[in-house]
Amino acid sequence: MKRHYVIFAVLFSCASAWSNQSGAAGAVAIALPPEGAQVGVSYGVGNGLPDDKAAQAAAMDQCRTSPDARTNEKLRSLCKVVQSFSNQCAADALDPQNGTPGFGWAVANDKHTAEAQALANCQATAGPGRAATCRLHSSKCDGSAN
Repeated sequence: MKRHYVIFAVLFSCASAWSNQSGAAGAVAIALPPEGAQVGVSYGVGNGLPDDKAAQAAAMDQCRTSPDARTNEKLRSLCKVVQSFSNQCAADALDPQNGTPGFGWAVANDKHTAEAQALANCQATAGPGRAATCRLHSSKCDGSAN
């Protein structure tokens, strides 16, 4: 009888290790000042990582080392994980003109939906006459999402 428990424990350990190697952990970190994106924004995504802790660390690292955050200590200090995800896609969009408030991000089950939602969120914050200028900046999928 003890042998069955040992076999179960070995199989369970192997299954757990295999599922962690699938790289289905992701996270989004953002630095968005209270004044809004017009004074700067930073965004990072950790994806395809073995667990939430690794994904969050990667997202924070990207957020803190973006071009804007590297030169702006206040922005760098505002980086925080805003969402963890698994087998999903993350996207961000922004108004490429400096000093404008347009910025949006989203996490969804597929890349197309994440990109569409990020653009819509950017357009909602872009302000009068700037909604059409929002452009997709990046999108990344995790695990089995595409």
